[in-house]
Amino acid sequence: MRRTQKTAAKRAADIAKPKKQPAVTERPGSWHLARTETERRLTDFEFGLERLAQAYYRWKAACLAAVCDVPLTGDDVAVLNVVRMGDEPKRLSEIGQLLNRVDVPNLQYATRKLVRAGLIETEGSSSRKETRYRATITGRSVTEAYAALRAATLPPMLDALDGWAAKSEITSIHLDLVSSLYAQAAQVAITRRHQPRKRISGLRPSALSSRASPHNVVVAAK
Repeated sequence: MRRTQKTAAKRAADIAKPKKQPAVTERPGSWHLARTETERRLTDFEFGLERLAQAYYRWKAACLAAVCDVPLTGDDVAVLNVVRMGDEPKRLSEIGQLLNRVDVPNLQYATRKLVRAGLIETEGSSSRKETRYRATITGRSVTEAYAALRAATLPPMLDALDGWAAKSEITSIHLDLVSSLYAQAAQVAITRRHQPRKRISGLRPSALSSRASPHNVVVAAK
């Protein structure tokens, strides 16, 4: 009888104890960005974004190269089309907002490149903040030719996809939502930079990009 009581009491105590959550261990052959099912789904989505972004910017560069001899990247083409948008001059800050970019030095480089190519020009104050950019006559001709080739190429392909019109609206909404989530995640990551961190050993300055500082490469302390 006593033994039965002891056994029952032990079982009750075991049930009352909080269960330890199993540690997330990396399976042999798995990837550090996809250790759980949620991470795997996120990684699949992110790689889809990577492939889409690379294909999209490759397409823009190829489309522009077909109508203009000036060698421009997909980023340059994006800036050019935004400057032409609405045929209204725009400040650099406005261009950055429309493209959701905060890398001002790269935007400045792109605008200077387009100015040298004769595709856009500046107007207004000599102040960098107040300087506005607008498309030149050449820039308008190039962007019109770009738009014509784009209209003859992509829309027929998209129209052939079943339900493209309805799906594109939903996809656009989801992309805006995901964009805002990544913006929030970036703010969290920036906050982590100000927490105690430990350095990664074995890094050499020569292995880093020219714009990176070796003492900025750290790992957040657990």
